[in-house]
Amino acid sequence: MKKWLLRLAFPILAAVMPLCSLGQIIKGRITDDTGRPIPYASIYAKELRQGTSSNSDGDYLLRVPNGEYTFVFRSLGYETVDRRIKLDASEVTLNITMPVKPFLIAPVTVGGKGEDIAYDVVRKAIAMAPYYRNLVSEYEAEVYLKGTFKVDKLSWLVKRSLKDSPNPPKEGSLYMQETYNNVKFTAPDKFDQKVKMVRSNFPGEINSTDNILGFVSANLYQPKIGEIILPLAPYAFNHYQFKYEGYAFQDNRALVKVKVIPKRKSRQLVDGYMYIAEDYWNLHEIDFTVQSLAGPFRIKQTFGEVERNAWLPISQYFDIDANFLGNVGRIQYVTAIKYLNVKLNSKVKPPVKINIVKEAETKQIAEDTQAKRNTSPRKQKEDARMEQLLAKDNLTNREMYELQKLMQKQVRQSDSLPNKLEVPNPLTITVDSAATKPDTVAWQQVRPVALNAEEFKVNKEIDSKLQLYSDTAVADSAVKVNLPKILYNGHRWYDAKKKRTIRFSGFGAPNELRFNTVDGFVVGAWGSYGKQYRANGIYIRQSAYYAFARKTPMGETDFRFSYANMNRGLASVRLGWISYDFNSDAGISPITNTSATLWFGRNYLKLYENRYVSLSNRIDPFNGFEVYTSVSLARRVELQNNTDFILYKQNLKWYTPNIPANEAITTQSLSTHNSLEGSIRLRYTPFYHYRIRNGRKQMLYSRWPTITFQVHKALPNVLSSNSDYLRWEAMLNQTIRTGPSNRITYKVIFGDFAYKHSLYFVDFKHFNTMRVPVVIPSFNEGYQNISYYRRSTSDSYAQAFLGYQSPYLALKYLPFLSNRIWLENLQFALLKTQGYKPYYEFGYYISQIGVVGGIGIFGSFEGTRFHSLSVKASLLIPGVE
Repeated sequence: MKKWLLRLAFPILAAVMPLCSLGQIIKGRITDDTGRPIPYASIYAKELRQGTSSNSDGDYLLRVPNGEYTFVFRSLGYETVDRRIKLDASEVTLNITMPVKPFLIAPVTVGGKGEDIAYDVVRKAIAMAPYYRNLVSEYEAEVYLKGTFKVDKLSWLVKRSLKDSPNPPKEGSLYMQETYNNVKFTAPDKFDQKVKMVRSNFPGEINSTDNILGFVSANLYQPKIGEIILPLAPYAFNHYQFKYEGYAFQDNRALVKVKVIPKRKSRQLVDGYMYIAEDYWNLHEIDFTVQSLAGPFRIKQTFGEVERNAWLPISQYFDIDANFLGNVGRIQYVTAIKYLNVKLNSKVKPPVKINIVKEAETKQIAEDTQAKRNTSPRKQKEDARMEQLLAKDNLTNREMYELQKLMQKQVRQSDSLPNKLEVPNPLTITVDSAATKPDTVAWQQVRPVALNAEEFKVNKEIDSKLQLYSDTAVADSAVKVNLPKILYNGHRWYDAKKKRTIRFSGFGAPNELRFNTVDGFVVGAWGSYGKQYRANGIYIRQSAYYAFARKTPMGETDFRFSYANMNRGLASVRLGWISYDFNSDAGISPITNTSATLWFGRNYLKLYENRYVSLSNRIDPFNGFEVYTSVSLARRVELQNNTDFILYKQNLKWYTPNIPANEAITTQSLSTHNSLEGSIRLRYTPFYHYRIRNGRKQMLYSRWPTITFQVHKALPNVLSSNSDYLRWEAMLNQTIRTGPSNRITYKVIFGDFAYKHSLYFVDFKHFNTMRVPVVIPSFNEGYQNISYYRRSTSDSYAQAFLGYQSPYLALKYLPFLSNRIWLENLQFALLKTQGYKPYYEFGYYISQIGVVGGIGIFGSFEGTRFHSLSVKASLLIPGVE
């Protein structure tokens, strides 16, 4: 429950304070001019670059070294209060009263084009976003992050699923988690975090550090965070309206208050306020709300000037009023921030209009002027155009895009990474060996956010609980093994220190209990063992099943060995004795066939017995070029139906023999035979970006298409092999992103049999047909209206797929659907095989319904003749094939 709710949260940028700097305490209460507490106000010590927040009661607490400091107290809607305080005693109480901030209204609130002047402000901010997004090249900071989780109500389904949990959440309880971390950031998006201290009574694993670092990487100047479109995205005007609500002066800057209004109800859009500094066009404060799947999610963030003209987040607060499927609760997080070292990106120069701020900075201006003399004429021309656009009071949308493009170009020129294919791992986590040590005194020293009364009570409970868990004997005795539950549901054992994983599927897993008319009911399970070494790894998977109608045991063994990590080397040995679908690459899902057979008498799945051993190897000789080779020896045995069991007897008449419906089938093509086959596949993707994770290369993305060529060859008269054919295939595919959530995908395939002296049906080219009304897992790159095995061919073939995906195409423009996180899709599919007219299929479907579902309508034609129309659903269920 905790992990599910936390994943809906906005990522939070954070950093905190070191133990060595702790000395004096300044504390107090922040109230408005009527005496009411102001919760989650921002407190910032300028000289220390250290921030924190008040708690829900308006109380604050900050530990600083001896000295004299300027403390800035800020909260949205209130006057900023500055206090210069000299600390030489161990504790100082300073209560703060913050009057309501009167925002002034400009004499003119309508621009030259008859639109709200907020649009001019936002255009400048959007144009400057690339500059501020890349302003910092690196920093080191430390973070205190406090989260609370109040459970008001749990649904019966959650209660039932957690009944065997050793530490289930309880209704009416408050859970709290505190973390103290060191964070190092390196542009553009590399974060290294060391978890120095963590304490928690969250349900589940004690003191889990899950989700802590997911709050580190947000940047409100980027176009999107996850699926949420931000107000400073280049395409923001397509999604938001903006309203000017006045201005106020702070730190010698004019802050413009802009109301952000979504153009439609959507979980991808925010509403609220942002405060933008005029002439600088940077964010000063934000207060946004997102209507998430769990409920309203609010985020407040305050920025502070940690370096000259460099404003970074100094405090942040968010909460979710969760109400989802009968589960009600509230999650709140607050951060306290201190930057230890901040290094600006010297290659990203601010425009002159921003750089000329104070007369004392003329030296810097002179240096920049000299630097400009050393730049190329083209660069000087671009800089001049940038200054010209910034000087304009009213930018058009075209000029805004031009200015942002110039800013983005400057950033790219300063970035050393664009020409590198390696993408740094964005997050590296290390946990101090003593992070969970129950040291109450240490927590009192580092905690910069005061606890309220309820949290203080929970804190004492955590102290007791942690002390209990520090006793090894108690902890060991608390580990209970529920054998019946493991046998049914399966389990995963993971040893992080030894990098070892053991899994057991359980006999009740959806894929392990199935039915077909050849095997009858099939019951079994699989287990696996994985071990990662420094330079390589091993993986072993063993499955065992029993086919009741055939009274035959079945199983497979899969052994994999990874090597040459930077070349993604992977060798494998597989062997088995098991029933296989003739279309083993893209056949019907076993769970779908089970339902269709038992209830409706539609035994789509046709099987043969495969007794085989295979060897394969994959290696990348150079980046983007993959070579896959394999050889297999198999005994393929013809099978017949062995049962006519059915739940709904009236549908027994629809059962068919275990013979695929294909006009090219002969008695010989289904007969028992031996086969020795080899294959080679060459795949190349230019400029393929990758990431190194745990010392091994992982391919990520490329803006170029992928080219694949493969050959399958059967060797006759070797080890009694009967097969004799050669099939080749060429493929071109690519995904093109055309917007934040928009993409075009295409795939073109052509293949043929060079010769086929002895060919069996299992060796035919089979296609991804999806005739059933409920498809698992998705509609992607399949033929929705073609019967199973009908178009499988032993001749030449051509395939083409074209798809377009967008959050908004048609139905989601309707007001009552616009708030959904659904994705709309258009799909076209083509299939040409000998003996048939070309098959065309057009489809429209909605995906991501409830995250796991989809529904679509598909029409098809053979040549110019209408073929069929279908309406169907898809289900994407983790662990179900």
